[in-house]
Amino acid sequence: MKLVTFSEAGKEPRLGAAVGTWNHWETIIDLHAADPALPSDLLPFVDHAGGLSGEMWNRAREAVDQGGGARRTGARFRPSDVRIHAPIVPRLLRDFLAFRGHVARTRAAIGSAVAPEWDQIPAYYNGNHLNVIGPGDSAPAMQYQIAEGGRSRIIDSQKLDYEAEVAFVLGVGGSRIAAKDADAHLFGVTIFNDFSARDIQMTAGKIGMGPAPGKDWANALGPCIVTRDEFGELKDQVIVVRVNGEERQRGRYYDLVFKSPFVKDGERALWSFPEMLECLSRIQPVHAGEVWGSGTIPGGCEFERGPEARYLRPGDRVEVEIEGIGVLSNSIARDG
Repeated sequence: MKLVTFSEAGKEPRLGAAVGTWNHWETIIDLHAADPALPSDLLPFVDHAGGLSGEMWNRAREAVDQGGGARRTGARFRPSDVRIHAPIVPRLLRDFLAFRGHVARTRAAIGSAVAPEWDQIPAYYNGNHLNVIGPGDSAPAMQYQIAEGGRSRIIDSQKLDYEAEVAFVLGVGGSRIAAKDADAHLFGVTIFNDFSARDIQMTAGKIGMGPAPGKDWANALGPCIVTRDEFGELKDQVIVVRVNGEERQRGRYYDLVFKSPFVKDGERALWSFPEMLECLSRIQPVHAGEVWGSGTIPGGCEFERGPEARYLRPGDRVEVEIEGIGVLSNSIARDG
Protein backbone atom coordinates (compact mmCIF):
# COMPACT_ATOMS: atom_id res chain seq x y z
CA MET A 1 0.00 0.00 0.00
CA LYS A 2 0.91 3.63 -0.47
CA LEU A 3 -0.22 5.33 2.72
CA VAL A 4 -0.70 9.08 2.97
CA THR A 5 -1.89 11.70 5.39
CA PHE A 6 -4.26 14.08 3.60
CA SER A 7 -6.85 16.75 4.29
CA GLU A 8 -9.72 18.55 2.66
CA ALA A 9 -9.88 22.32 2.98
CA GLY A 10 -10.76 23.30 6.54
CA LYS A 11 -10.69 19.74 7.87
CA GLU A 12 -8.25 17.77 10.01
CA PRO A 13 -5.64 15.53 8.34
CA ARG A 14 -6.46 11.84 8.21
CA LEU A 15 -5.11 8.53 7.00
CA GLY A 16 -5.51 7.55 3.38
CA ALA A 17 -4.26 5.13 0.77
CA ALA A 18 -3.14 6.29 -2.67
CA VAL A 19 -4.35 4.07 -5.51
CA GLY A 20 -2.47 4.03 -8.80
CA THR A 21 1.13 3.82 -9.86
CA TRP A 22 3.92 5.43 -7.85
CA ASN A 23 4.09 8.35 -10.28
CA HIS A 24 0.38 8.68 -11.05
CA TRP A 25 -2.12 8.46 -8.21
CA GLU A 26 -5.67 8.01 -9.44
CA THR A 27 -7.54 8.09 -6.15
CA ILE A 28 -7.04 8.74 -2.45
CA ILE A 29 -9.12 6.47 -0.21
CA ASP A 30 -10.05 7.73 3.24
CA LEU A 31 -9.49 4.51 5.18
CA HIS A 32 -11.54 5.50 8.22
CA ALA A 33 -14.45 6.60 6.04
CA ALA A 34 -14.23 3.34 4.11
CA ASP A 35 -14.13 1.31 7.35
CA PRO A 36 -14.81 3.06 10.69
CA ALA A 37 -12.85 0.32 12.47
CA LEU A 38 -9.69 1.75 10.92
CA PRO A 39 -7.96 4.71 12.63
CA SER A 40 -7.81 8.15 11.09
CA ASP A 41 -4.13 8.61 11.99
CA LEU A 42 -1.12 6.69 10.73
CA LEU A 43 0.65 6.03 14.04
CA PRO A 44 -2.20 3.97 15.57
CA PHE A 45 -2.39 2.07 12.30
CA VAL A 46 1.34 1.28 12.49
CA ASP A 47 0.89 0.18 16.10
CA HIS A 48 -1.75 -2.37 15.10
CA ALA A 49 -0.60 -3.33 11.60
CA GLY A 50 3.14 -2.66 11.67
CA GLY A 51 3.91 -6.28 10.82
CA LEU A 52 1.70 -6.09 7.71
CA SER A 53 -0.61 -8.65 9.28
CA GLY A 54 -3.59 -8.92 11.61
CA GLU A 55 -7.15 -7.64 11.52
CA MET A 56 -6.28 -3.95 11.03
CA TRP A 57 -4.01 -4.74 8.10
CA ASN A 58 -6.58 -7.03 6.51
CA ARG A 59 -9.31 -4.40 6.87
CA ALA A 60 -7.15 -1.78 5.21
CA ARG A 61 -6.27 -4.12 2.37
CA GLU A 62 -9.94 -4.90 1.85
CA ALA A 63 -10.84 -1.18 1.82
CA VAL A 64 -8.23 -0.53 -0.86
CA ASP A 65 -9.18 -3.59 -2.89
CA GLN A 66 -12.82 -2.49 -2.84
CA GLY A 67 -11.92 1.04 -3.86
CA GLY A 68 -13.17 2.58 -0.64
CA GLY A 69 -16.48 0.76 -0.64
CA ALA A 70 -19.06 1.24 -3.36
CA ARG A 71 -21.78 2.20 -0.88
CA ARG A 72 -19.80 4.59 1.28
CA THR A 73 -19.82 8.26 0.40
CA GLY A 74 -16.89 10.54 1.18
CA ALA A 75 -14.32 7.75 1.03
CA ARG A 76 -12.78 8.50 -2.37
CA PHE A 77 -11.00 11.69 -3.43
CA ARG A 78 -9.16 12.94 -6.44
CA PRO A 79 -5.56 13.73 -5.48
CA SER A 80 -5.92 17.21 -6.96
CA ASP A 81 -8.79 17.96 -4.55
CA VAL A 82 -6.86 17.31 -1.32
CA ARG A 83 -3.69 18.44 0.38
CA ILE A 84 -0.99 15.83 1.03
CA HIS A 85 0.87 16.23 4.33
CA ALA A 86 3.94 14.51 5.74
CA PRO A 87 2.77 10.89 5.97
CA ILE A 88 3.86 10.48 9.59
CA VAL A 89 4.98 12.50 12.59
CA PRO A 90 7.66 10.09 13.82
CA ARG A 91 7.82 8.97 17.41
CA LEU A 92 11.56 9.44 17.01
CA LEU A 93 13.59 10.63 14.05
CA ARG A 94 17.08 9.23 13.62
CA ASP A 95 19.39 9.99 10.74
CA PHE A 96 22.24 7.66 9.87
CA LEU A 97 25.42 8.19 7.86
CA ALA A 98 25.13 5.00 5.87
CA PHE A 99 26.95 5.58 2.56
CA ARG A 100 30.71 5.62 2.19
CA GLY A 101 30.51 7.41 -1.14
CA HIS A 102 28.82 10.38 0.50
CA VAL A 103 31.11 10.41 3.53
CA ALA A 104 34.26 10.14 1.43
CA ARG A 105 33.22 12.90 -0.94
CA THR A 106 32.17 15.34 1.79
CA ARG A 107 35.39 14.67 3.69
CA ALA A 108 37.43 15.22 0.53
CA ALA A 109 35.62 18.52 0.03
CA ILE A 110 36.99 19.77 3.35
CA GLY A 111 40.44 18.18 3.00
CA SER A 112 40.03 15.14 5.24
CA ALA A 113 39.30 11.43 4.91
CA VAL A 114 36.76 8.88 6.12
CA ALA A 115 37.38 8.14 9.79
CA PRO A 116 38.25 4.47 10.40
CA GLU A 117 35.52 4.42 13.06
CA TRP A 118 32.91 4.72 10.30
CA ASP A 119 33.59 1.06 9.48
CA GLN A 120 33.04 0.03 13.10
CA ILE A 121 29.56 1.30 13.89
CA PRO A 122 26.57 2.77 12.00
CA ALA A 123 26.66 6.35 13.27
CA TYR A 124 23.49 8.44 13.60
CA TYR A 125 22.05 11.45 15.40
CA ASN A 126 18.56 12.10 16.74
CA GLY A 127 16.75 14.71 14.68
CA ASN A 128 13.80 16.86 15.63
CA HIS A 129 10.68 14.79 14.95
CA LEU A 130 8.50 17.84 15.64
CA ASN A 131 10.04 19.93 12.86
CA VAL A 132 8.69 17.75 10.06
CA ILE A 133 7.23 19.24 6.89
CA GLY A 134 5.47 17.50 4.04
CA PRO A 135 5.08 17.73 0.27
CA GLY A 136 4.60 21.29 -0.95
CA ASP A 137 5.55 22.82 2.40
CA SER A 138 8.28 25.45 2.64
CA ALA A 139 11.36 25.06 4.78
CA PRO A 140 12.17 28.26 6.64
CA ALA A 141 15.12 30.25 5.36
CA MET A 142 17.63 29.53 8.11
CA GLN A 143 18.83 32.34 10.37
CA TYR A 144 21.11 31.78 13.31
CA GLN A 145 22.58 33.87 16.07
CA ILE A 146 26.29 33.92 16.82
CA ALA A 147 28.27 35.61 19.59
CA GLU A 148 31.52 37.34 18.65
CA GLY A 149 33.55 39.87 20.62
CA GLY A 150 30.97 40.02 23.36
CA ARG A 151 28.16 40.85 20.94
CA SER A 152 25.49 38.76 19.25
CA ARG A 153 24.47 39.10 15.65
CA ILE A 154 21.97 37.43 13.34
CA ILE A 155 23.27 35.68 10.23
CA ASP A 156 21.31 34.47 7.23
CA SER A 157 22.68 31.06 6.26
CA GLN A 158 24.52 31.18 2.94
CA LYS A 159 24.87 27.42 2.65
CA LEU A 160 21.38 25.93 2.67
CA ASP A 161 21.53 22.39 1.34
CA TYR A 162 19.20 19.54 0.45
CA GLU A 163 19.98 15.89 1.25
CA ALA A 164 18.24 13.11 -0.68
CA GLU A 165 17.65 10.09 1.54
CA VAL A 166 15.54 6.99 1.90
CA ALA A 167 13.66 6.83 5.20
CA PHE A 168 12.84 3.53 6.88
CA VAL A 169 9.64 3.42 8.95
CA LEU A 170 9.68 0.89 11.77
CA GLY A 171 6.53 -1.16 12.18
CA VAL A 172 7.52 -3.47 15.01
CA GLY A 173 9.85 -2.55 17.87
CA GLY A 174 12.06 -4.73 19.97
CA SER A 175 15.51 -5.35 21.44
CA ARG A 176 18.49 -7.41 20.26
CA ILE A 177 16.99 -7.95 16.82
CA ALA A 178 19.06 -10.08 14.46
CA ALA A 179 19.80 -8.64 11.02
CA LYS A 180 18.16 -11.67 9.40
CA ASP A 181 14.87 -10.73 11.08
CA ALA A 182 14.90 -7.08 10.00
CA ASP A 183 12.17 -7.38 7.35
CA ALA A 184 9.63 -8.28 10.01
CA HIS A 185 10.34 -4.95 11.75
CA LEU A 186 10.24 -2.71 8.65
CA PHE A 187 6.83 -1.20 7.91
CA GLY A 188 7.78 0.69 4.79
CA VAL A 189 9.84 3.44 3.20
CA THR A 190 9.42 7.08 2.27
CA ILE A 191 11.60 9.95 1.04
CA PHE A 192 13.53 12.11 3.49
CA ASN A 193 15.02 15.49 2.59
CA ASP A 194 17.30 16.38 5.49
CA PHE A 195 17.64 20.11 4.93
CA SER A 196 21.00 21.30 6.24
CA ALA A 197 22.51 24.72 6.94
CA ARG A 198 26.13 23.84 6.28
CA ASP A 199 27.68 27.03 7.69
CA ILE A 200 26.14 26.70 11.17
CA GLN A 201 26.54 22.91 10.96
CA MET A 202 30.29 23.26 10.47
CA THR A 203 30.57 25.84 13.25
CA ALA A 204 28.58 23.76 15.73
CA GLY A 205 30.33 20.55 14.69
CA LYS A 206 33.66 21.85 15.97
CA ILE A 207 32.22 21.97 19.49
CA GLY A 208 31.89 18.18 19.49
CA MET A 209 28.19 17.77 20.23
CA GLY A 210 26.91 16.81 16.80
CA PRO A 211 25.52 18.62 13.77
CA ALA A 212 22.59 20.52 15.34
CA PRO A 213 21.33 23.24 14.97
CA GLY A 214 22.22 23.14 11.29
CA LYS A 215 20.25 19.91 10.89
CA ASP A 216 17.08 19.96 12.97
CA TRP A 217 15.32 23.09 11.75
CA ALA A 218 13.47 21.39 8.88
CA ASN A 219 12.96 17.72 7.99
CA ALA A 220 10.82 16.87 4.97
CA LEU A 221 9.09 13.50 4.59
CA GLY A 222 6.76 12.18 1.91
CA PRO A 223 4.83 12.05 -0.22
CA CYS A 224 3.72 8.61 1.02
CA ILE A 225 4.91 5.56 2.89
CA VAL A 226 5.16 2.56 0.61
CA THR A 227 4.82 -0.62 2.63
CA ARG A 228 7.65 -3.09 2.28
CA ASP A 229 5.54 -5.71 0.49
CA GLU A 230 4.89 -3.27 -2.36
CA PHE A 231 8.27 -1.52 -2.51
CA GLY A 232 10.45 -4.61 -2.52
CA GLU A 233 14.24 -4.53 -2.45
CA LEU A 234 16.12 -1.24 -2.51
CA LYS A 235 18.38 -1.81 -5.52
CA ASP A 236 17.63 -0.54 -9.02
CA GLN A 237 15.36 2.43 -8.30
CA VAL A 238 16.18 5.61 -10.19
CA ILE A 239 16.88 8.58 -7.92
CA VAL A 240 16.62 12.14 -9.22
CA VAL A 241 17.17 15.52 -7.55
CA ARG A 242 15.99 18.73 -9.22
CA VAL A 243 16.39 22.34 -8.14
CA ASN A 244 14.03 24.73 -9.90
CA GLY A 245 13.50 22.05 -12.53
CA GLU A 246 17.22 21.53 -13.23
CA GLU A 247 18.56 18.05 -12.56
CA ARG A 248 21.36 17.97 -10.01
CA GLN A 249 21.49 14.18 -9.70
CA ARG A 250 20.21 11.15 -11.60
CA GLY A 251 21.22 7.54 -11.16
CA ARG A 252 20.19 4.11 -9.99
CA TYR A 253 20.51 3.37 -6.29
CA TYR A 254 22.87 0.43 -6.79
CA ASP A 255 25.19 2.37 -9.09
CA LEU A 256 25.27 5.45 -6.85
CA VAL A 257 26.09 3.39 -3.77
CA PHE A 258 28.29 0.56 -5.02
CA LYS A 259 29.93 2.04 -8.11
CA SER A 260 30.95 5.35 -6.58
CA PRO A 261 34.53 6.30 -7.52
CA PHE A 262 34.98 7.21 -3.86
CA VAL A 263 34.51 3.55 -2.80
CA LYS A 264 37.52 1.33 -3.39
CA ASP A 265 37.45 -2.42 -3.94
CA GLY A 266 37.06 -4.26 -0.67
CA GLU A 267 35.75 -1.26 1.25
CA ARG A 268 32.37 -1.27 2.98
CA ALA A 269 30.02 0.70 0.72
CA LEU A 270 27.14 1.10 3.15
CA TRP A 271 25.49 0.20 6.41
CA SER A 272 22.23 -1.54 5.46
CA PHE A 273 18.96 -1.23 7.35
CA PRO A 274 19.30 -4.77 8.79
CA GLU A 275 22.77 -3.87 10.07
CA MET A 276 21.51 -0.59 11.55
CA LEU A 277 18.67 -2.41 13.28
CA GLU A 278 20.86 -5.15 14.71
CA CYS A 279 23.48 -2.73 16.05
CA LEU A 280 21.08 -0.15 17.46
CA SER A 281 18.59 -2.56 19.01
CA ARG A 282 21.45 -4.12 20.97
CA ILE A 283 22.13 -0.74 22.57
CA GLN A 284 18.51 0.19 23.31
CA PRO A 285 14.93 -0.84 22.52
CA VAL A 286 13.54 0.51 19.26
CA HIS A 287 9.88 1.32 18.72
CA ALA A 288 7.18 1.18 16.09
CA GLY A 289 6.67 4.57 14.51
CA GLU A 290 10.35 5.55 14.51
CA VAL A 291 11.68 6.90 11.20
CA TRP A 292 15.33 6.33 10.27
CA GLY A 293 17.00 8.31 7.53
CA SER A 294 19.59 6.40 5.54
CA GLY A 295 21.93 9.33 5.27
CA THR A 296 22.54 11.14 2.01
CA ILE A 297 22.59 8.92 -1.05
CA PRO A 298 25.94 9.60 -2.78
CA GLY A 299 25.64 12.65 -4.99
CA GLY A 300 22.44 13.77 -3.27
CA CYS A 301 23.61 17.08 -1.80
CA GLU A 302 25.61 20.17 -2.75
CA PHE A 303 28.13 19.88 0.09
CA GLU A 304 29.80 16.99 -1.73
CA ARG A 305 30.70 19.35 -4.56
CA GLY A 306 33.00 21.51 -2.44
CA PRO A 307 33.78 24.84 -4.15
CA GLU A 308 31.45 23.89 -7.00
CA ALA A 309 28.44 23.68 -4.67
CA ARG A 310 25.39 25.72 -5.62
CA TYR A 311 23.56 26.16 -2.36
CA LEU A 312 19.88 26.92 -2.08
CA ARG A 313 18.47 30.41 -1.92
CA PRO A 314 15.09 31.63 -0.63
CA GLY A 315 12.45 30.82 -3.24
CA ASP A 316 14.28 27.78 -4.64
CA ARG A 317 12.26 24.57 -5.10
CA VAL A 318 13.81 21.16 -4.49
CA GLU A 319 12.37 17.88 -5.78
CA VAL A 320 13.65 14.51 -4.61
CA GLU A 321 12.28 11.66 -6.70
CA ILE A 322 12.71 8.00 -5.85
CA GLU A 323 11.23 5.47 -8.22
CA GLY A 324 8.58 3.40 -6.49
CA ILE A 325 7.80 6.10 -3.90
CA GLY A 326 7.16 9.40 -5.66
CA VAL A 327 8.37 13.00 -5.64
CA LEU A 328 8.95 15.07 -2.51
CA SER A 329 8.87 18.75 -3.47
CA ASN A 330 9.66 21.61 -1.09
CA SER A 331 10.67 25.25 -1.38
CA ILE A 332 12.82 27.51 0.76
CA ALA A 333 10.67 30.28 2.22
CA ARG A 334 11.54 33.82 1.22
CA ASP A 335 10.97 35.40 4.63
CA GLY A 336 12.81 33.19 7.13
